[in-house]
Amino acid sequence: MANGTNNVVIGKRQILRELKRGNIREIYIAADAETQYITELIEVAKANDVNYRIGSSMVQIAAEYGVEVPSGAVGVLKA
Repeated sequence: MANGTNNVVIGKRQILRELKRGNIREIYIAADAETQYITELIEVAKANDVNYRIGSSMVQIAAEYGVEVPSGAVGVLKA
């Protein structure tokens, strides 16, 4: 997973907003997120030709990116 918080957006709403702007390079999705949440992000990633990975837990994503609550996904911004 990418390190740092300046090059990422946290959560589905922010990821979708940045995808519309063409700013997302890759999406990391928590394996323990709700099925519909995961499915929705996979569909939008495919539709926008953006790579995605399913792995870490929501707690691990939050810890790595300094978020106070568990997060289902992180979008890595293009450089």
